[in-house]
Amino acid sequence: MTNPPLFSSAQEALNKSRGWLIFFGIFSIVVGAFAIGFPLAMSVAIAQVIGIFCVVSGVFSIGAVIFGKEKTHCITSVALAVIRLATGLALLLWVEAGVEALTLVLAIFFIFEGLAFIGAALGSRQHGAWVVMLMNGIVAIILAGIIFSKLPGDSAWVIGLLYGINSIFYGVSLLALAGGASRVTAPKL
Repeated sequence: MTNPPLFSSAQEALNKSRGWLIFFGIFSIVVGAFAIGFPLAMSVAIAQVIGIFCVVSGVFSIGAVIFGKEKTHCITSVALAVIRLATGLALLLWVEAGVEALTLVLAIFFIFEGLAFIGAALGSRQHGAWVVMLMNGIVAIILAGIIFSKLPGDSAWVIGLLYGINSIFYGVSLLALAGGASRVTAPKL
């Protein structure tokens, strides 16, 4: 019996990506360990990186409107650029409030990531790593619940710690996918 074309291409893609899966799995575990060891520093770093990105994005967007040849939607483009710029400056100037806001965003991210991993795991039960993916999804949803139960009081360290935990589980999931890449079997029809 031959493999269905979709399954074959997914298996080939997984096998070809094995090295990258291992690299990013290990990298994710290292970043996660750092975040768990220094949760407050990671929380502040995440807020500042996002703030810097927003400021740079806002400045470039304003520059694109000023120096660009296309003048349609100029008001909308400037308004969105100013919002990005203001958001970035707020994250950089009011770090504590920014960390609290990002904590809420992280909780929402964990919910969607958890649901995505659970769905992917249930959809790929023929793969040996589906249980690890399922566990990753469940852990992400549990982390979201922990965040929601601690808001707003404990948000200064929670981003770094929970991001670290999630990063480690994500890295383990990638390593499990890489480890099982060549052992994937076709679904029985």
